[in-house]
Amino acid sequence: MESIITFFREMVPGGAAMGWGAIVSCVGTAFSYLIGWNDVIEALLVAMAIDYVTGILAAYINPNLALNSQKGFKGICKKIVILLLVALAHELDRATGRPAVQSLVVWFFLGNEGLSIVENAAKAGLPIPGKLRATLEQLTDKNERTVQK
Repeated sequence: MESIITFFREMVPGGAAMGWGAIVSCVGTAFSYLIGWNDVIEALLVAMAIDYVTGILAAYINPNLALNSQKGFKGICKKIVILLLVALAHELDRATGRPAVQSLVVWFFLGNEGLSIVENAAKAGLPIPGKLRATLEQLTDKNERTVQK
């Protein structure tokens, strides 16, 4: 019986682990409430992480680029703004009762992150097929024109 009690005592976190668990739990709950949770949002978060890591790796690999903490912080700020826009879209969906706006916003930014990942791969020296490179350049040009309007 004593070994069972010892086993359960070791399973229950204490001190700092419990505090961090509470913080992560609260952040996760708030995030889920504000943004909602589905596979597409999960894909967006994964793409954001991959984009950030590939950007760092491209700067490390490419001698013409340099790691820049200011640029990295700016990238994180942009990703936070994206998540705030997704949260706003989620609230619009809840207000209208139609799940359309958030899907549109998430798919747009998921595509944008995908393009950025491919661009980072090209900067790191990986071969990108000519057709894909031309398509990326076209999409980048269209995106810049749309933003300028």
